[in-house]
Amino acid sequence: MRDELKDASTSIEPPIFIMGCHRTGTTLVRRILNSHSRIEIYHESQYYPIFHNEIYYYGDLGKHANLVRFIDDFRDVIRVQCLDPGDSVPETKEFIDALVTPTFEGVLAVSLHLYALNHGKVRGGDKTPQHYAYLPEISDKFPDSPIVFLMRDPRDTVLSIRERFNTSIEGATRHWNEAVYAYQQSTRPVHLVRYEDLVQRPAEIIESMCAFLGEPYEATMLRFFEKTPEQIIEQKGGKLLGPMDSSSVGRYKTMPTSEIEQIERECAAGMQLMGYPFTMLQVEETCAAKVLRPSKRSFIAFLFDRLRYYNWNLTRWRHGWMRWKCMLKVRLRYLLLLGPFRNNW
Repeated sequence: MRDELKDASTSIEPPIFIMGCHRTGTTLVRRILNSHSRIEIYHESQYYPIFHNEIYYYGDLGKHANLVRFIDDFRDVIRVQCLDPGDSVPETKEFIDALVTPTFEGVLAVSLHLYALNHGKVRGGDKTPQHYAYLPEISDKFPDSPIVFLMRDPRDTVLSIRERFNTSIEGATRHWNEAVYAYQQSTRPVHLVRYEDLVQRPAEIIESMCAFLGEPYEATMLRFFEKTPEQIIEQKGGKLLGPMDSSSVGRYKTMPTSEIEQIERECAAGMQLMGYPFTMLQVEETCAAKVLRPSKRSFIAFLFDRLRYYNWNLTRWRHGWMRWKCMLKVRLRYLLLLGPFRNNW
């Protein structure tokens, strides 16, 4: 491993991406992979959701000043997002010295690489569920990066999202349908992991995942819970404290039948695509055509769900404020430096 770390300090392996709808097991898969001797996955960089629409305002990252500004803002986000003991924020110079190409994707790749090295590993990756919304671009810009896509029965997913984030049924089913649509539209192979399969046949599913990643299976991956940080336990609950079990499968049966029927109706095409049987609806198999892109949500519905999400949770407000601050700062700087009137921004 010492020789591997020495080699890794001068070369960057394509990062691993874990994505999928919230509450489908992405954190569990991250903990499993982090129990591998070579792999360390970052916990929710939020890289694309935060910076994808703002990168234009930083200007050409080939220019040193623009690159430094962008890296500094990204470091601020990392500083807020750090969760595991031992996490640290690399200095800007470390980023630049390790950077292969001064691009949006290059900065993410080097940050995940440095994170892995900081944990004594040689292969980095990121677990951000919402990255499914950027799957086409990630697939295009990271052609050699393996993508692990998590899915779960929409009824259990919606129940868990509502318990965790206080989201409406409509908002939760939308997230699930958006994830299924993104998976269906993928132009290259991604490795699908269904939560139910993982907790019911863990060794088999983890071996299959390792084969997809091109890594040897290690028995220690089944003992991920032995090294679960306290911060993760506090945020995610006791499911990461012991071996995997299937007690969370089918919890939706405690929901009112009207809500189960509503979820099945709104997720019917995706359920058939993913092989989840119906309990309330009688659905002809022939109706399982393509999963259609969910229609745009009204701003009012979106706003209410966001307010329900933030509620009185100071950590969520702090993370939200970091995102808003980055957006406001970079756009204001763009205007003050007369970016709209410059050709070579």
